[in-house]
Amino acid sequence: MAAAAELQGKYQKLAQEYSKLRAQNQVLKKGVVDEQANSASLKEQLKMKDQSLRKLQQEMDSLAFRNQQLAKRVELLQDELALSESKGKKNKKSGEVSSQLSQEQKNVFDEDLQKKIEENERLHIQFFEADEKHKRLESELRSRLEVLEMEAAQHQAVVDGLTRKYMDTIEKLQNDKAKLEIKSQTLEREAKDCRVRTEECQQQLKNLHSDLGSRLDESLRIIREKVPFNDSRSSHFNALNVPLHNRQRQLKLRDLVGQALAFIQDLVTALLNFHTYTEQRVQIFPVDSATDTISPLNQKFSQYLHENASYVRPLEEGMLLLFESITEDTVTVLETTVKLKSFSDYLTSYVHFLRKILPYQLKSLEEECESSLCTAALRARNMELQNDMKKLTAVFEKLHTYISLLALPSTKPDRLLRANFSSVFAHIGSALHRFHDIMKEKKILTTTLPSWLG
Repeated sequence: MAAAAELQGKYQKLAQEYSKLRAQNQVLKKGVVDEQANSASLKEQLKMKDQSLRKLQQEMDSLAFRNQQLAKRVELLQDELALSESKGKKNKKSGEVSSQLSQEQKNVFDEDLQKKIEENERLHIQFFEADEKHKRLESELRSRLEVLEMEAAQHQAVVDGLTRKYMDTIEKLQNDKAKLEIKSQTLEREAKDCRVRTEECQQQLKNLHSDLGSRLDESLRIIREKVPFNDSRSSHFNALNVPLHNRQRQLKLRDLVGQALAFIQDLVTALLNFHTYTEQRVQIFPVDSATDTISPLNQKFSQYLHENASYVRPLEEGMLLLFESITEDTVTVLETTVKLKSFSDYLTSYVHFLRKILPYQLKSLEEECESSLCTAALRARNMELQNDMKKLTAVFEKLHTYISLLALPSTKPDRLLRANFSSVFAHIGSALHRFHDIMKEKKILTTTLPSWLG
């Protein structure tokens, strides 16, 4: 039982760790995607700059080729000018005219050449500036690309580490789940066996009741015929009767109470786990108290649930005291089982606790259903859980009523007639059957409800 509680606590702790890792994984994935998109954009910009550089290089080559053509043309014109000057010496008049023409052509050519030289120089300057600017931009982009690639590699390493941790956590949770399912099946088989034994005990009780009834009739007949004095009608005299001691009956009764003690211990463990699980669920869903503030209703509900052990554990203590009070040397009847009153008082306290938390649990489930995280399937499960909690509280109230009746003979013998003892036990058996059915339905529900959030 303690191992089951510890395993349940580890399972809840792993579920919370899994939720945190999953949230961190989403953030890192988004960061990696953003960095990859930024890197792609920078690569595209670098590609465009390379294209622009190639275009400027082509223009530079074209201008160099044009400059060479102009230089050749200037040389040709200079050669023609020199030839014209040599011819001018032979013919002065014609030479003067041709010299004037050559001078004018030379001026035109020089002017044209000067313009071409200035344009070429301007283009050289523009190309140099564009080339320097492109080199600086390329260097900056390459540096930024290296930094982004390094950050992307780091983010990817973190994502891979979280993914491995996430997979290990999932595997561990699956193993724990398999172990819990095996234990659940074992407990269910044990509960089924206990139910069969309870039915057998109830049948034996009925047979015993029938046998004792026939013996009582026979004894009453003999008393009426043989005994002239009968003081059984006076409750004052009946209180003075000393019950017979039957060692075999005492051992059988102690065995039955021992079985009841084992059932109560299992019930206490289950109730502690259930209330603790409910408290943890309120703390993390639909709002995680570690990252945000839960509603005032859930805060109050969680505070009440935190006190469950002070109401649940006394049930085991009360039944243990009752078990220890029954020995083979004592005479145990309802009038002498004073420890049953203590167990009844502890059960009364726990029933009051259930009545106190029931409205909070119903409202908390309604608040969870109104959350955007609640799916249609979960909303249907929550509605079923609300109905089961109402039924569970009602069954505990019914058990409390009949056990309180059984405790009356030890304090107020005249408040419960012996003729009604068997009827009270029959009602208790029926209530226990109903309690078993409800707990079985609740177990199916809680195994399908979320334990995270994720």
